[in-house]
Amino acid sequence: MSVTAPQTDPDRISDLSRSETRIDEPFRARVGRLKRFGREFLLPHARDLLVAVAAMGVFAGTVVALPWLFKSLVNDILVRRDAGALYEIVGVVLVLFGLRAGAGYLQQYMLSRVSNHVTTSLQNRISNHLLGLDLAFFQKNSVGQIIARATDDVNVLNNTSTNIVVTLGRDLVTFLGLVIYVLWASPQWFLLALAGGPLIAVPAIIANRKLRALMRHGQQLGGEILQAFEEALHGIRGIKAENHEDVERKRLRDVIVGRRKIGLKVARTRAALSPIVDVVTALALVGVLLVGGSQVIDGTSDAGELMAFVSALMLLYEPLRRLLQVNAQLQICGVSIARIYEILDRRARVVDAAGAVALADPSGAIAFEGVTFAYDPTAKPVLDGLSVTIPAGASIAFVGPSGSGKTTVLNLVARLYEPSGGRVTIGGQDIAGVTLASLRESIALVSQDVLLFDASVRANIAYGLAHATDAEVEAAARAAMAHEFIERLDGGYGFRVGPRGTRLSGGQRQRVAIARALLRNAPILLLDEATSALDGAIEAQVQANIFAARKNRTTLIIAHRLATVVAADLICVVRDGRVIEQGDHRTLLGGGGEYAESHRLQRG
Repeated sequence: MSVTAPQTDPDRISDLSRSETRIDEPFRARVGRLKRFGREFLLPHARDLLVAVAAMGVFAGTVVALPWLFKSLVNDILVRRDAGALYEIVGVVLVLFGLRAGAGYLQQYMLSRVSNHVTTSLQNRISNHLLGLDLAFFQKNSVGQIIARATDDVNVLNNTSTNIVVTLGRDLVTFLGLVIYVLWASPQWFLLALAGGPLIAVPAIIANRKLRALMRHGQQLGGEILQAFEEALHGIRGIKAENHEDVERKRLRDVIVGRRKIGLKVARTRAALSPIVDVVTALALVGVLLVGGSQVIDGTSDAGELMAFVSALMLLYEPLRRLLQVNAQLQICGVSIARIYEILDRRARVVDAAGAVALADPSGAIAFEGVTFAYDPTAKPVLDGLSVTIPAGASIAFVGPSGSGKTTVLNLVARLYEPSGGRVTIGGQDIAGVTLASLRESIALVSQDVLLFDASVRANIAYGLAHATDAEVEAAARAAMAHEFIERLDGGYGFRVGPRGTRLSGGQRQRVAIARALLRNAPILLLDEATSALDGAIEAQVQANIFAARKNRTTLIIAHRLATVVAADLICVVRDGRVIEQGDHRTLLGGGGEYAESHRLQRG
């Protein structure tokens, strides 16, 4: 029975991952992915691979030549005691091992060169593709699972594919060369040695089927480990404050131990093949020694032939063992390729429409016309026929209970999602027909979850605006009421804020983010609880500075504290995805509705 990816939610990695743990996926599908990977990532480096394979062929040739060398050593030196042959053999040994050393170096260097290029290409392509996917993708999928595909799976694929190339390029040639030699040397002894073949083949087939499911499960758990660490370290403040260290230790230990158990099962399954090969090889050697030794004693064969055959048989052991692992490595490779393509095959839903044009009037009025939206098509809409017009250059605040759809309004303005119904226009132009680049170049966003990087304060304020001068950065910081605290930092604007800005307080992080938005000077400013961590006096001054600098800028504000929005030109009260009241602060207070009641409760 074939396995197909579920169609209900093409963004959901975990659904696809569960289907991939099945081991009955069509062989053609797995081979197709391997061919696709080879075409996209290996073919550009075909020349280097060919050089590596040629070097492997030379290396394999030096191994295949050894049985002939051993035959001459026994017959010419040990038996006939030919002194001239001794010097010839010494010369051949020097040449063989010189070729072997040069071929080994060239093979290793060229494969490392290809490996580094492929790893770089894969991770660049994954990162570029991830940044182009919709917000919905990241809100529905585990960060750990996504990162695992860009790191663990790429590394596994890199290491495994290198081993496969070496095995097929060097060990296969070595194996075939030695098989041809033993078949040529003595068909009788060869058939005797071949009798144990089925004892190896059957366990190898069973083990390789089991490995694919185990590897998929193990790599899935690797993503869960990354996710667990990311969550624990990101929430370390709350964990310590509430004495939950032991809870987190157990949670991390459970996923780590789960990965270890899978790893041990994989190791046992792969290791089981080696003793089987050992036993079968030993039986083959015993059979050949008994039969061949008897023939040497009888004089029907010479000692050199037996020595050469036995040495060739023993040299066959290592390439045979590695060749038996090729299918297992292909299974592992296939799992990583499948997981990587789960990312690369995701397609953004919010894209430029055919014939999309640039936003003509970024400073124009923003209008919601009967907009309906649901994050889940089967659930109740978050916005249900929302209609509101925001005049050009005005400031509008959306207030209301959590879950009423306020943040969704900002998401739709930035086209992070598409409306299910109705339309959003800017300057009368439906943004569904506008290029995403021109729309988002016109927007500056400050959210409650502040985006800061482990860089200097200056670099964080100037993020995305490389040409900004120090004077412009400082002016933006002053407008955001950030300059004074920045000056007190060790190094001032050169102070490194730490991962996610952890060396700053919540209010300081928000002011740096506001400074960045003001420096961007975009015609549309979106503030989503942007001042929630500021105290009242600083918040009032920041808001006053934002409003004072809003010439030719339309500002959309979301806030729970109504004191934040009293100076807004228009206030919309949102409930159940609809605007139930709108007007300025004075008008809404006089109306005695929900806004007036919320204002009374907040003032106490």
